[in-house]
Amino acid sequence: MAEQLEQRYRDAVETLLPAAMTDTSGGRAAAQVLLSAYNGNEFHLDVTDLGNLDPRLFNAAIEVILLRTLANREPHELADNGNARFRQVWELWECLHVRNRSQETQ
Repeated sequence: MAEQLEQRYRDAVETLLPAAMTDTSGGRAAAQVLLSAYNGNEFHLDVTDLGNLDPRLFNAAIEVILLRTLANREPHELADNGNARFRQVWELWECLHVRNRSQETQ
Protein backbone atom coordinates (compact mmCIF):
# COMPACT_ATOMS: atom_id res chain seq x y z
CA MET A 1 0.00 0.00 0.00
CA ALA A 2 2.78 2.46 0.88
CA GLU A 3 4.48 1.78 -2.46
CA GLN A 4 1.26 2.56 -4.33
CA LEU A 5 0.86 5.85 -2.47
CA GLU A 6 4.44 6.83 -3.20
CA GLN A 7 4.03 6.00 -6.89
CA ARG A 8 0.87 8.12 -7.10
CA TYR A 9 2.69 10.92 -5.30
CA ARG A 10 5.72 10.61 -7.60
CA ASP A 11 3.50 10.68 -10.69
CA ALA A 12 1.67 13.77 -9.45
CA VAL A 13 4.92 15.60 -8.66
CA GLU A 14 6.38 14.69 -12.06
CA THR A 15 3.19 15.92 -13.74
CA LEU A 16 3.32 19.31 -12.01
CA LEU A 17 7.04 20.01 -12.30
CA PRO A 18 7.13 20.85 -16.04
CA ALA A 19 4.11 23.13 -15.64
CA ALA A 20 5.72 24.85 -12.64
CA MET A 21 8.65 25.79 -14.86
CA THR A 22 6.42 27.87 -17.15
CA ASP A 23 5.62 31.54 -16.65
CA THR A 24 1.86 31.08 -16.92
CA SER A 25 -1.08 31.25 -14.53
CA GLY A 26 -1.15 27.44 -14.50
CA GLY A 27 2.59 27.39 -13.87
CA ARG A 28 2.09 29.75 -10.94
CA ALA A 29 -0.54 27.45 -9.44
CA ALA A 30 1.57 24.32 -10.01
CA ALA A 31 4.57 26.03 -8.41
CA GLN A 32 2.54 27.05 -5.38
CA VAL A 33 1.37 23.48 -4.81
CA LEU A 34 4.85 22.03 -5.15
CA LEU A 35 6.66 24.73 -3.19
CA SER A 36 4.15 24.71 -0.34
CA ALA A 37 4.46 20.91 -0.14
CA TYR A 38 8.25 21.32 -0.23
CA ASN A 39 8.50 24.13 2.32
CA GLY A 40 5.24 25.35 3.77
CA ASN A 41 6.96 27.94 5.95
CA GLU A 42 8.39 29.73 2.93
CA PHE A 43 5.59 29.29 0.37
CA HIS A 44 1.81 29.26 0.75
CA LEU A 45 -0.79 28.03 -1.69
CA ASP A 46 -3.49 30.45 -2.79
CA VAL A 47 -6.29 27.91 -3.22
CA THR A 48 -8.15 30.14 -5.69
CA ASP A 49 -5.20 29.79 -8.10
CA LEU A 50 -6.04 26.09 -8.50
CA GLY A 51 -8.76 27.27 -10.88
CA ASN A 52 -5.98 28.12 -13.37
CA LEU A 53 -5.07 24.46 -13.79
CA ASP A 54 -6.45 22.22 -16.52
CA PRO A 55 -8.17 19.04 -15.25
CA ARG A 56 -5.03 16.87 -15.50
CA LEU A 57 -2.89 19.35 -13.56
CA PHE A 58 -5.69 20.02 -11.07
CA ASN A 59 -5.92 16.30 -10.29
CA ALA A 60 -2.14 16.12 -9.89
CA ALA A 61 -2.26 19.11 -7.52
CA ILE A 62 -4.94 17.47 -5.38
CA GLU A 63 -2.85 14.28 -5.29
CA VAL A 64 0.23 16.20 -4.12
CA ILE A 65 -1.77 17.94 -1.40
CA LEU A 66 -3.30 14.67 -0.21
CA LEU A 67 -0.24 12.47 -0.51
CA ARG A 68 2.19 14.95 1.05
CA THR A 69 0.43 14.13 4.30
CA LEU A 70 -0.40 10.46 3.76
CA ALA A 71 3.03 9.48 2.44
CA ASN A 72 4.84 11.80 4.89
CA ARG A 73 7.53 12.53 2.30
CA GLU A 74 8.76 15.77 0.83
CA PRO A 75 8.00 16.00 -2.89
CA HIS A 76 11.58 16.60 -4.01
CA GLU A 77 12.54 13.22 -2.54
CA LEU A 78 10.35 11.48 -5.11
CA ALA A 79 11.25 13.43 -8.25
CA ASP A 80 14.14 12.58 -10.53
CA ASN A 81 16.92 15.06 -9.73
CA GLY A 82 14.46 16.56 -7.25
CA ASN A 83 16.76 18.89 -5.33
CA ALA A 84 17.93 20.69 -8.46
CA ARG A 85 14.49 20.83 -10.07
CA PHE A 86 12.81 22.20 -6.96
CA ARG A 87 15.58 24.77 -6.61
CA GLN A 88 14.81 25.90 -10.18
CA VAL A 89 11.11 26.23 -9.40
CA TRP A 90 11.96 28.16 -6.22
CA GLU A 91 14.19 30.57 -8.16
CA LEU A 92 11.67 31.05 -10.96
CA TRP A 93 8.85 31.75 -8.51
CA GLU A 94 10.75 33.67 -5.80
CA CYS A 95 8.00 36.28 -6.12
CA LEU A 96 5.68 33.79 -4.37
CA HIS A 97 7.88 33.58 -1.28
CA VAL A 98 5.94 34.70 1.79
CA ARG A 99 8.24 37.65 2.41
CA ASN A 100 7.67 38.90 -1.16
CA ARG A 101 3.92 38.38 -1.08
CA SER A 102 3.60 40.49 2.04
CA GLN A 103 5.41 43.32 0.25
CA GLU A 104 2.98 43.13 -2.69
CA THR A 105 -0.02 43.84 -0.46
CA GLN A 106 1.44 46.80 1.41
